[in-house]
Amino acid sequence: MREIFILTRASLINNFNLHSLNPANFNQYRNMKEARKVLLFIFVVVALMPAYVLYIRLMRQIGFSFLMINQESYFMALAHYASVMMVFFLGLTYVLSYYYFSRDTDMLIPLPVKGRSIIISKFISLLVFEYFVLGIFIIPAIIINHSLVGGGLVYYLKAMLVFLLTPVVPLSLASVIIITIMKFTNIKGKKDLIRVVSMFLFLFVFLGLQIVIQRAMMNIPFGNEQEFFSKLFTDNRYMIDMLGRFYPLSKWAALGLADNSMAALTGLVGLLLTSIVFFTAVVLFSEKMYLGGIIGGNETQSKKKALSKEEFVKASGKVSSSFMAIFRVDLITLIKTPIYMFNCVSIVVLVPFIFLVMPALTGVSSDMDVFIGIYESNVKLFAFGLAGAYMLFAALNPTASTTFSREGKTFYITRIIPVAAKDHIVGRALAPVLMQIFTIIVVSFGIRFYIPLDLSTMVISAFLGFAASLPVILSGILIDISRPLLDWDNPQRAVKQNMNVIIAMAIGAIMALAIGFLTYLMININLATLIILLIDLIIIVALIYVVYNLLTRRITYQLANME
Repeated sequence: MREIFILTRASLINNFNLHSLNPANFNQYRNMKEARKVLLFIFVVVALMPAYVLYIRLMRQIGFSFLMINQESYFMALAHYASVMMVFFLGLTYVLSYYYFSRDTDMLIPLPVKGRSIIISKFISLLVFEYFVLGIFIIPAIIINHSLVGGGLVYYLKAMLVFLLTPVVPLSLASVIIITIMKFTNIKGKKDLIRVVSMFLFLFVFLGLQIVIQRAMMNIPFGNEQEFFSKLFTDNRYMIDMLGRFYPLSKWAALGLADNSMAALTGLVGLLLTSIVFFTAVVLFSEKMYLGGIIGGNETQSKKKALSKEEFVKASGKVSSSFMAIFRVDLITLIKTPIYMFNCVSIVVLVPFIFLVMPALTGVSSDMDVFIGIYESNVKLFAFGLAGAYMLFAALNPTASTTFSREGKTFYITRIIPVAAKDHIVGRALAPVLMQIFTIIVVSFGIRFYIPLDLSTMVISAFLGFAASLPVILSGILIDISRPLLDWDNPQRAVKQNMNVIIAMAIGAIMALAIGFLTYLMININLATLIILLIDLIIIVALIYVVYNLLTRRITYQLANME
């Protein structure tokens, strides 16, 4: 236990950068730097509070909606199920990062430390991080659920137990999946490609399975609608039982918090025992499979093919433009690094899947009359609203806002190569621009499968959405060069734990809201579509001009003065 405690403490200090809080490391420069970080964190929290308040209000409305149909306990089951899905998907990238790309693993393997202790300490560290993320989403649900089902101090003690046990099972499953993929895809030559493809295939299969399960849960047999609604209002555990057939842990968690009956006690005991079994299983499995996978994951293969004289002359004679060289390096880094692939590129792959497959599998395509009515009643508002959605998507993608941070300690190469600032801007903007183009095309045609968009609406929304995404992408690059996160020992930090991503999202959202509000006012005074489009484009071009000039000056200064 002492060994596990020491390893876990060291891991948490390293992962959360707690050593920077040591008074012995303070000096005037560090104090100013840390003060700026604290002020920036407070600013981001305050900026996100309105959205969080809306989230809490939405959760409260959902809870009282279930109360009105006598299914108040299902609210907690649904919140628990959604939290489990979130932990599982986040856990895939966290396990991949902390198990295989963290430099502390290479230092621990030669030490006289038990493999089981390494596994348990890493798993606990991931649990602690998941608790911080999970708490933001599930704690409001726990408080709202208390107002629905009642209970005093005992309720909150049980809720604490449910909260602590919630991420154990999904994180265990994510660990087993990642370790298995890393272990059995150690194939010579195309190892990184095979691993990325395997993970995406698994995600597609898992998402498809979840969609089919949800469709089966809510599928009411034709002719039995009256019986369904009768059970819904008379049996307050009817919807919990439907969910429990596919995921009993959420049912047990909800029943455990519902009352003090024997069913509640049984639910809590079942949740506890299942978590213990999964934790023990993942430790034993990881102990047998992990070290082999980590060794295999660190192996590299080099192609030793001698070039002929003609091939050498041909290869050395190829000269590409500076911005294309930067773009190729950036794109290859994104694709070949699984952490970057999952956090930056996977969104572009998953969005087409969601738009083209999910409605068909869930039967939503048959319930599009409401959306079709909104489109037909106000085509102009729909077109500009869709363009705003494209702009928000550009703000949510972390590719631009981590372009320099992803280089880490190799950033010195960027500093010394003789490349102009404009080539850096164009080269680093090309990757997020291409992702944005792909997403706009797929989403536009995906929506047309379900809503009969006319060609002019598609063209206006796609063109304006693409143009509006350019200042968002440039502002992301500006933020990252102004405060790049280069000192990291784990690529996960460059993307998932980079404050630049949050700042870029906030600035992109502010741009989208400002332009959207102005467009809404112009629509309300019945301006012509062409005039609204021209005014929006003038504002967007002005933003691009301002951000581009600021970015040019900032890149020139940073490359000349950064240590």
